Amino acid sequence: MSRSHSQSEEEPLLTGNIQSVGGSSSSRPSPYWLVPVVIVASMARGVSMAPRIQVYNDIACRALGIELDACKSSSDVQGRAARIQASITTVMSVLSALATGPWSRWGDFHGRKPLLFFTLSGAFSMELVYLLVTRENTPFYSYAEQFIMVGPVLDGFVGGLSAFNGVVHAYTSDCTAPGSRAKIFSTLQGMVFVGLAIGPWLGGLITSSTGPEPLNPYTLFYVSSTMNALLLCFVALVLPESIEKKYEPLEATIGWRRKPLKASIKSGLAELLAGLLSPISIFFPRIITNYEGSRKRDWNLSFAGGALFLYLISIGVFSIKYLYAKHIYSWTSNELGYYMSLLWTTRAINLLVVLPLIVNYLKPKHRPTDPLSIWSELRFDKLLAQASLFVDASADALVAIVPSSSQPAFVAFSTLSSFTSGGNPTLHSLGAVCLHASGRSSEVGSLFGALAVLSAIAHVISPTLYAVTYGTTVATFPKAIFVLAASLLGTAVVLLAFIRIRNRVTLATRV
Repeated sequence: MSRSHSQSEEEPLLTGNIQSVGGSSSSRPSPYWLVPVVIVASMARGVSMAPRIQVYNDIACRALGIELDACKSSSDVQGRAARIQASITTVMSVLSALATGPWSRWGDFHGRKPLLFFTLSGAFSMELVYLLVTRENTPFYSYAEQFIMVGPVLDGFVGGLSAFNGVVHAYTSDCTAPGSRAKIFSTLQGMVFVGLAIGPWLGGLITSSTGPEPLNPYTLFYVSSTMNALLLCFVALVLPESIEKKYEPLEATIGWRRKPLKASIKSGLAELLAGLLSPISIFFPRIITNYEGSRKRDWNLSFAGGALFLYLISIGVFSIKYLYAKHIYSWTSNELGYYMSLLWTTRAINLLVVLPLIVNYLKPKHRPTDPLSIWSELRFDKLLAQASLFVDASADALVAIVPSSSQPAFVAFSTLSSFTSGGNPTLHSLGAVCLHASGRSSEVGSLFGALAVLSAIAHVISPTLYAVTYGTTVATFPKAIFVLAASLLGTAVVLLAFIRIRNRVTLATRV
């Protein structure tokens, strides 16, 4: 579709009335329609975060036959709760990784609106499952440890959070010109953190403001379910479609073929393995040649990718950290919710204010006329990534060192760790700069696909790693999870130290 140069970059690309999937809409699509969707969906997640930790503990208590009074101090309960949480996260991560691609392609042909509806339906189903397993004198309550796994299966089947983020970015891209997308993306990302920060605080306000006796924290699952139900109504009845419908046979859309079952399974597994391994080959070292004819093997991108992978595994400590805090300090769901809100607020401040200011004022400006300026950018990104990961590692190490009895110290160091949440975007930027510096600018798309694969793999490994660590050490040294996180981050800092600044023009050579 052609676009006039005089048209503002922030105007939607699609200006006419668009026949939406499942109904008609005379409203013009705009990314700003997504602001209430993103912020309310994030608030719904935030509202139910703390009660979910309580659910895992209660299910573990019942499964082990431990009385309620002794439940809080039982290390066996903590280990069982950690395994339940890890199972939910792992199932969700695996199914989301498998389903996001096919569903995204389906959305390209059938519309963003129905896909957004499906992903929100998955989140709604997840909240309903939590609600059902907390209703006493029901089969769901009696078999809660088994039935609770239905939630991540349903949510993962429709792509989970990764598919939701994908369709939000796709809808935004449909409606805006390339020059204005960065601004819109950052705004929507900011709304995510705002919603996650407000959600736990709102949950605590609801349960503590109803009289002398606070409400049961499980009441918040009604609140989060209602918020998701309202979002589904908004998407179905109000949100305009951003693309015109295209129809393609379901088999072609999802990639199915009429093959015997055994052949189909083998082919599917082969394609899955290839899809996981092929992208990460970009991190293998390449031979580079400078204009003087010198040939050397370039490991910079390998070290950057390894550091990102370790960082992504390390952040799994956050989910287990909530179990640790509830166990050690006997926090109520409200107190845990306020703690979560504080962490999300500091993450938002760092990503939306502190990090942009540092980059804006300190990062060397790229000079197209000077090919060596890329090395100044690489040096800056390397130092910023190292500083962020080092502070994060130090915060986790300090939590492990200070006495467990000091709640203020735990909260302060946890907040410091959240304040270094710029590690992820900084490492992504560093990877891109390493690629450019090695003369492989044309492979940027492949790089970010590979980084997404690393993220998917890390999110499958991380929950089990931390659950096993916490479950085996909670009775003797529950702070082992922080030692593990600090060790992973410290190793990532060391890997970044091996990235070389060459200050010479290089060309990639495929060897």
